[in-house]
Parts: sequence; structure tokens; C-alpha cells
Amino acid sequence: MNAPARPAAAPRILYEDELLLGLEKPTGWNVFGQASLAAWLLAVRPDLAGVGPAEAPAIAHRLDRETSGLMLAAKDREGLRALRAQLSGQGCRKGYLAVLEGRLEGTQVIETPLGGRYRRSARVSVAAPGRRLRGVRPARTELEPLCPGEEASLCLARIGAGMRHQIRAHLAHLGHPLWGDRLYGSRRAWPAGAPGFLLHAWTLELTHPGSGAPLRLACPAPESWRELLATLSLPSPPAPPGALDSARGLG
Repeated sequence: MNAPARPAAAPRILYEDELLLGLEKPTGWNVFGQASLAAWLLAVRPDLAGVGPAEAPAIAHRLDRETSGLMLAAKDREGLRALRAQLSGQGCRKGYLAVLEGRLEGTQVIETPLGGRYRRSARVSVAAPGRRLRGVRPARTELEPLCPGEEASLCLARIGAGMRHQIRAHLAHLGHPLWGDRLYGSRRAWPAGAPGFLLHAWTLELTHPGSGAPLRLACPAPESWRELLATLSLPSPPAPPGALDSARGLG
């Protein structure tokens, strides 16, 4: 099986131990399906083909197609079950870099439940009196401005397990949608050929499913962010806190 050809940057393996792998997903890649991160992983590591169901092999969670950054994969079925349970529960802490519209002043916490309007709704909405939503779940997003600007701000968003589109929906609810995120109301746009929005899975903290020790991993923002942020007079994205280098975990 050959690795699927893609016009954008290719994924990388950032971290590996006896039970799991940390992967870098570029923007524009789906996680599962044909020509996806999972297909690439099975092409370079065919020994993982039997880990998990055929439609969702090895990789323990999901990111939107446009979102880049850190993802975890397991080397055996038991490890995959343990990772998926932890990443969908309260045993993890995720940090995302986000470029949003407007100036965000000070750290803010958004704690509003989210749900979908329809069974296959493309977006999620904040629960409110009189609004009928499906699958409503509690959701908490902590926002810290790293580089606030007049037009746009580079921020750190921290969540636990999270739900689909949580950060995107909460930012829109706050009145600061991701720059270029048209699904959630942004009227701004990046230059032609750039991603629709900039959201990057930057850090991940969890308990190692084998040793039980704390595990902290990181994935620096893509190099392409440097030039895009400059168009908004924002500085280059910072390195992850405590990162040893771009291809190693934090501890």
C-alpha cells in the first residue's frame, strides 16, 4: 500500500514509545477515510492495520479537517480503548493555538452547554432557553490571550475532553470567531491558498495508559503560520512551553 499523495505538508511521527505514537496532522487532512491521516499511518506503519475497527484504525481521537496539530495513536487494541476512553472523558487536558477576530482582553472562561440543531447538523450551537438542540453536553473553554491585536488576537484555548467544534462555537458565542471561520460567522478571510481558519492542537496532557505516569506532549505550530500572522501584524507563534524540540515530548 502506497502513502496517499497530498498537495500539502505531510504528517510526521513526533513521539513514540512501547504503547503509543504522537502524530502531527497537517491542515487539510481528514483523520479517517481515503487519503487521510489514518491511511498515511497504515502506509508507513502497516503493523498497526489490525488496531481498532477498519473504518477508524489506530488513531484515538479526531480533529476537524482544517485543524492542524497533535494527535495520538495506539499500537494495540487495549491501548486504543484506554486512550479513547481517557480522551473522551475528564482525564486529559488539551491546549490549542487559535487566531480569532478582534482584541481579546484578559483570560476568559466560557462554560455553556453545546448541541446540534439537527441530527447531521454541520455546526453546533450554545444551549439557550427555547432553543431545541440534540445531544446537548456541558462544555468549558478557557481562553488566554497570547498576542492581542486590534484586528485579531493569537490565543491559547484550553479544554478537557471537548466536543465537536467546541472551541469554534464558544469563540463565536463570545463574539470573537476564528478568523476566516465562515461556518461560525467570520466575515474575514486569509489570503488565497491559506487554510479557512487557524486552529492548532498544541499541547496534550494525560496519563500514560501503560505506566500510569503523567504524559505531556507538544506540537509546534506550522511554519506557514509565521507569514499569515504577519499579515495581521501579529508575532510568530510561540514554542510550546518547555518543549525540548519539535519532535519530542515534554516529559
